[in-house]
Amino acid sequence: MADRGPLSRLTFASTIALGLIAGLFSGWWAITGGMGGQNYSGWYGSPVTGSKDADPWLRARVAISGLLALNRNQAIYFTRKTDDAGEPLSENCRYSVTGGPLPGKWWSVTVYAADNYLPLNQDNALSFDATEVISDARGQWSATLSPTRPENGAWASTSKAGTFDITLRIYQPEQRAQDDFASITMPKVSKIDCGGKA
Repeated sequence: MADRGPLSRLTFASTIALGLIAGLFSGWWAITGGMGGQNYSGWYGSPVTGSKDADPWLRARVAISGLLALNRNQAIYFTRKTDDAGEPLSENCRYSVTGGPLPGKWWSVTVYAADNYLPLNQDNALSFDATEVISDARGQWSATLSPTRPENGAWASTSKAGTFDITLRIYQPEQRAQDDFASITMPKVSKIDCGGKA
């Protein structure tokens, strides 16, 4: 093969380098920046999380987040990073999480800081679950996400969480929920105020 000169070699090397950089960036974004799965009223989930059918990107996201995902018949998972207005969840704000009956034997909502770890605070309240909320006659319940404990009700602390996300786990989900995530009425996440301002 004839030598095409320094310019051709430089162009070839640059193309390879740009391809590698683009590939690494897109892979890293898919693992850490991408939510994965489909959007269900602001919550993202994939029916193959925890199964052998999960693609390499989803498996990597699960490994990095430390989710330790179970099979779909044991638990289904949903994550969200924004409130109902589409704004990122922030420890500086208070949020009301409201919902109704969820299709499983038990469920929980857990706060994760931007580094995918539990926030490093001493509040002993990084999640709330089905046993902590008080449901009305229609099965409707509410809880609070905030950096300080509210006067009453179920609560998860966002102190030292920065820009955080929350994960909903539904354990031993009903078959209909396993087959069709869109059939689940997902909890709403509404901002109450920020910085202590009502």
